[in-house]
Amino acid sequence: MNIQQVVDNKKKYMDMLLMADPEEQMIEKYLDEGEMFILKEYGEVKTVCVVMLLKNRKCELKNIATREEDQGKGYGKNMILFLCEHYSSQCDTMYVGTGNCQKTLDFYKKCGFVNSHIIVDFFVKNYKKPIYEDGIMLTDMIYLKKQLESEVNVKKVVDLALEAGRILLKNGAEIFRVEETITRICNRFHVDQVDIFTLSHAIFVTAENDMEEAYTKVKQVPLSASHLGIVAEVNDLSREITAGNVGIDEASERLKVIDKMPAKKWYFQVLAAGMGSGFFGYLLGATLRESVIAFCIGCLLYLWVLVGKKHNMSKMIVNIVGGAIITLMAIIAIHLPFLGGVRLEGMIIGSIMPLVPGLAFVNAIRDIADSDFLSGTVRMIDALLTFVYIAVGVGLTLSIYNNMGGGLMI
Repeated sequence: MNIQQVVDNKKKYMDMLLMADPEEQMIEKYLDEGEMFILKEYGEVKTVCVVMLLKNRKCELKNIATREEDQGKGYGKNMILFLCEHYSSQCDTMYVGTGNCQKTLDFYKKCGFVNSHIIVDFFVKNYKKPIYEDGIMLTDMIYLKKQLESEVNVKKVVDLALEAGRILLKNGAEIFRVEETITRICNRFHVDQVDIFTLSHAIFVTAENDMEEAYTKVKQVPLSASHLGIVAEVNDLSREITAGNVGIDEASERLKVIDKMPAKKWYFQVLAAGMGSGFFGYLLGATLRESVIAFCIGCLLYLWVLVGKKHNMSKMIVNIVGGAIITLMAIIAIHLPFLGGVRLEGMIIGSIMPLVPGLAFVNAIRDIADSDFLSGTVRMIDALLTFVYIAVGVGLTLSIYNNMGGGLMI
């Protein structure tokens, strides 16, 4: 869905406006001065509305209509949600007047409106012909109102945007993507003055709206493993928020669901690690036999990695022990007579690939290229330390084996 304002040729939508207000003469009284919006889906107009700005930070929803075949699908509710957010920066209260039809009154009340006042015999005095809705003759104009000051506030918006940024950063997104997402969400809800400072493990946000309502928050984000599926889901949600299809409360609930998205099944991860080990080994010069052995070692290695994650082991321990497991398995392989002719380096070079922090290393380079030197440097150090941990595990195992073998390396 896409909502846009109509400035020119408003009478083009007169046929839809007449569905809610049956006299063209009455519509023309507010059409020119009012602001018109249309809701489109796949290029087809579904809902149209007109809003009049009043004095003292008030506005009135003069007309809202959805095509008959599209009623009951949520288009009208989405339009009202958009209007409340759109006018909350310049109005405190939105009014809407409707007839004494309970179905229509219930719709507005579900959208958050409450009773305000009644103009007796409005439809009888201002319309030439009687108006019927759901078999009921409309007589009185019943006004409802909704307070817009609580519809969008800085704290609520910043909390939502910061949570989206935290999830992105936690799961391996780049710094520029995190800051761009936070900015877009804030701007969508009319919090335009946003200052963001993002590190590899923390986000600082200060925001202010036109009413000089300011809010500052800091969120620590510990370094952890990447999950690009979650990054993709948050990106999709941010696009829906920017397009006006998702409100603050719904977005918050969806972020909670996204944050709890599980990783792939353990056997898929093990298989993927094994395939990565085997194919990378072959690309880096290993023989076919060595690549098959690297596949098996990669599978065994990732079982250890999953155990480490389950028990929240230190990254240092996981990688050092992982490097040792790789080397030990490769040493065992070269001593098996039916695998004669395999090289130690051919198996190790492929098997270490599941431990290599490729995404973190690339993101560090991208951050540095985007002038985020501090974040890029921290990520680079974290990636380099991982390389060191792997090297320590491999080197220590080879050293022990070499010493035990009397200084003879095979």
